[in-house]
Amino acid sequence: MKNKADDSLFLFMHIPKTGGTSLTQLLLHRFPKLVYYFEVADDQTLLLEKLQEADAFCGHYPFGLHSFTSRPYRYMTMLRDPVEQIISYFYFKYKNPKYPASYNIGITLDYFVNDDSFDLEYVNLQTRFVSGELCTTQPDLELAKANLRNYFDFIGITERYADSQFLLSRQMGWKLKSYPRLNETPNRVRQSECAAETIERIKAKNAADMKLYRYALELLDQKTSRAFSCANEGAPQIQQSLAICCKKAPSDLIVRFLMGLSLV
Repeated sequence: MKNKADDSLFLFMHIPKTGGTSLTQLLLHRFPKLVYYFEVADDQTLLLEKLQEADAFCGHYPFGLHSFTSRPYRYMTMLRDPVEQIISYFYFKYKNPKYPASYNIGITLDYFVNDDSFDLEYVNLQTRFVSGELCTTQPDLELAKANLRNYFDFIGITERYADSQFLLSRQMGWKLKSYPRLNETPNRVRQSECAAETIERIKAKNAADMKLYRYALELLDQKTSRAFSCANEGAPQIQQSLAICCKKAPSDLIVRFLMGLSLV
């Protein structure tokens, strides 16, 4: 990962409703020349200029931004349980009075999921971002997996936010610090409160995302286990840092580490 002697461009590909706003706050403290993609997306000249000047680029852009610069680069992203992501997306866009352009008091989650006219908004959106194929609801899953393996230095998981913070800080050589979750969708229902048929419909329509999410979980487990197993000599300091990082809900891997159990 990037260090002080590395002039690589740090590319944080923020997939909507995956917890990226929270992680961006961490990056803002580390990259003083961070650029938000939406500020330059509509101006190609400015975009190319900022790609040369910035130390980090954050925003809702698909894989492929690196092809517009000759600089060395490092990709990073966050993935999320697709069912949770879609519920969050629906309530954020259609049930949020702060966004009157899309606020719709009458539309239901079940209607949204079953009406195919909404598919391009959300179906397999994570796989589409990672593969770079935004304009299809049936992106190439194997291409997305290959991109995660070959191009992404860091892949976080929203449901494993503490693990993700730990791993990112470990890879970057940063001191661990607790960063709160931001931009959480207000008044959304829990998955357990949704009709079983609606949940099954979400899973069926987002089969690629379900598989990509499970694959990303495997990658996170592998990297986190290696990071923990290589840290035995500094265990007391790491335990203290982990306690800061996961005050609310430490993951099973972190609990096992804190209890001194083997992770390999």
